[in-house]
Amino acid sequence: MLMGFEAAACSLAGKRAAAWVAEQAPSIKFSVKSTGGRFNCLIGIQEPYSKLQDPVIAQIVAQQFNLLTASGMKWDAIHPGPDKYNFHEADWNVQFAEQHGMKVHGHNLCWNNAQGNPSWFKTVLNKTNAREFLTSHITTVMKRYEGKIESWDVVNEPIVPWPGRSDGLYPGVWVDLLGPEYLDIAFHTAKDADPNALRVMNVHHVEQGTPDAELNRQRVIGWLERLLDRGTPVQAVGMESHLDTSQPLAGEQTRQFVEKIRSLGLQVLITELDVKETRTTGNSHDWDAHVADYYREYLGNVLSAVQPHAVIFWSLTDRWEGNRKVQGLLQENLSPRLSLTAAEAALEAGPGRGVRRD
Repeated sequence: MLMGFEAAACSLAGKRAAAWVAEQAPSIKFSVKSTGGRFNCLIGIQEPYSKLQDPVIAQIVAQQFNLLTASGMKWDAIHPGPDKYNFHEADWNVQFAEQHGMKVHGHNLCWNNAQGNPSWFKTVLNKTNAREFLTSHITTVMKRYEGKIESWDVVNEPIVPWPGRSDGLYPGVWVDLLGPEYLDIAFHTAKDADPNALRVMNVHHVEQGTPDAELNRQRVIGWLERLLDRGTPVQAVGMESHLDTSQPLAGEQTRQFVEKIRSLGLQVLITELDVKETRTTGNSHDWDAHVADYYREYLGNVLSAVQPHAVIFWSLTDRWEGNRKVQGLLQENLSPRLSLTAAEAALEAGPGRGVRRD
């Protein structure tokens, strides 16, 4: 049973939550989710199970967002053995969302990167049984949460700009064992398991104004056209949107990319938005302002072209990748960052009126 905010108020954690509301709520002029409500766009957050055990974090998530990317749903967490499932973390997240009137985004059902896959893949999976394991997993997981998941990342990061395969697909277990058909298998299985959940292809390396990103945008469109031509039931494209301030944004190329996706009859989502700092010049205020500009400009570029189904932020608070900070919406003390104000401004502007600064 989740501890209610009022019940927690007598504990130290509850006092921290009350203090946060009293001190920080006035500086957040409206809940982030309210900005998307004006144009029928879900505003989400990825916040792991471990952090949601803190009643302060849980309260912020429930107040500010109406969509939760649930942790505990990747293969390594939910399917730790060939014949073993562990639904504890995923169940808790879905229950948390339900109790707070939030929808759930499922992440993910199929990924070639070994980072999200269990170690037993190496000794158990082969070309003979891979299809059965993939379809059984997708069916089992989706059926358990049927009617409770708004959207699923059915296939995660399938396309890359770097050399490896001539077709541009991410090298890894599923494409190695099943070939490119693994994409079709995953999406058809997902449709059969829960036809009402939005089926998303989640892509990365398409957001920046670099030659690699432009190549990947072209590859993504090419694959979408091929899949749709052969009847693969893809319904949406998720753009991860882990932005890097050391690289330019794509500007007009982003707008053209999302417009092309919509012209194919597909929805658009931003699924993992956060921004990595660059500290080569200036001071902490300059770094914060630079990050905030990226949040504002990127959201403005997308919103100037399409109405997304959802905008999901990946980092509520800061995190680190190596020696570089990735800024979330709040500082470690939970005070709002400039990035929160910037994101709210872009969302408040809404579709067709986003900030455009090429």
